[in-house]
Amino acid sequence: MLKIDRKPNLLEGNLLKTIIKLGYPVALASFVQTFYNLADTFWLGKLGRVALSAPIISFYIIFFVVSLAIGFSMAGTSLVAQYTGAKQKEKADKTTGNLLLYMFIFSLFCAAFGLIFSGKLLSLLKTPTEAFSATNSYFRIMMMGMPFAFPIFVYQSVMNGFGDTKSPLKIELISALINVVLDPILIFGWFGFPAMGVQGAALTSVISRGVASIIGVYLLFSGKKGIKLKAKHLKPDRELFPLLVKIGIPASIGMSGASLGFMVLMGFVNLFGTPVVSAYGIASRVIHFFTMPSMGITAAVTAIVGQNLGANNLERAKETVKKGIHLMIAILVPAVVAMVFFGKAMTVFFIPGDPLVHRLGQTMFYIISPSVLFFGLTAVLNGAFQGSGYTVPVMVTHLARIWIFRIPLVYLLAIVILKGPANINASVGIWWAMFLSNFLSFVMILIWYSRGKWAKAIIPGEQGPSKGQT
Repeated sequence: MLKIDRKPNLLEGNLLKTIIKLGYPVALASFVQTFYNLADTFWLGKLGRVALSAPIISFYIIFFVVSLAIGFSMAGTSLVAQYTGAKQKEKADKTTGNLLLYMFIFSLFCAAFGLIFSGKLLSLLKTPTEAFSATNSYFRIMMMGMPFAFPIFVYQSVMNGFGDTKSPLKIELISALINVVLDPILIFGWFGFPAMGVQGAALTSVISRGVASIIGVYLLFSGKKGIKLKAKHLKPDRELFPLLVKIGIPASIGMSGASLGFMVLMGFVNLFGTPVVSAYGIASRVIHFFTMPSMGITAAVTAIVGQNLGANNLERAKETVKKGIHLMIAILVPAVVAMVFFGKAMTVFFIPGDPLVHRLGQTMFYIISPSVLFFGLTAVLNGAFQGSGYTVPVMVTHLARIWIFRIPLVYLLAIVILKGPANINASVGIWWAMFLSNFLSFVMILIWYSRGKWAKAIIPGEQGPSKGQT
């Protein structure tokens, strides 16, 4: 059904080539996901701003829930990588089965919580009255679909740990294609289907994610991609549960806590009015585009470090991080230069005919562009911790970047010192806060990495003969 090239050997061979071979499918999958999200925006925009508001407003809550799920599923990446490196296939299979069970149960809880409290949650977000009904309908369908979406998160995580990043990309492409085709059909009622508007957009997302999950679960149980689940692997394991919690909870708290922080940050940005909001929105989109390769490099580092720590090959794990840093610098330095010199042009491209936004955008890109490099380097070091299963530093870094550094610095620089938001030029404090928060979080994780506590496997028992330990 999905014929994929044989996965690379993460325990030997050229590290740089292996990182690229593992990383580029993850980067492409991120691009596909971005395109996937734009489809709803494009078609709902045809219905007007009320319809378009539904996914935008719902995004914050849905992203929080998804962050919890993805954070916890990182435990699957770490454990499957280490068990694979240690040649403990049965443990890798059992980890996958247990994670699939726990995530499905958690998805049921999230769906129930969202359905019961949808109105109150949207009220907390100050949803405009004219958009409340449409947003509530969209949000409720999306929450009901969580049990259909969570299994694909598990599949992606465990396959990344196993060393197969192409299979998840193929499934992502299928899911995106379904979404693009079904979106206008269900939104506008083409080919005899009822016109469902925002509900059609939500139902399309649920269907496309559901198909992806079905394919992923099928491949897990078929054994065609290396992991082969059986019914016995779904039975809760007393030894695995503490490991899943130990790895997954900090990662989950870090991601979800950061997502809440960005909601608060957006509130500060909103105070400065639409010109600053527009500049900030452009920066977010451009930076996300340029950091897609960093997601691939981080995923590759996580898998290679995990497998080599499982195989007790510490030196190769360390060398992986070094190669990841070198590759990240090689990719992001040209991107930073491009953003510095062409930042204004990018702003004009997105919002032509608005000199104020162009001026703000130019200043913004001058300041924040270099910090993208620090963000990428932080991601590589986080990948080392995720591969080892020591995710507390990852949690602390995520939370510190937004809650300890960025939000307080935005308030101090832009509000207190520069007397914003009455003075729109005080928005420069936001850009400096973004730069400093990325730089300071990099320094934090670098110090933590240098202490070396990450450099050991979290799985119990012998991982094989020592290779290169000092």
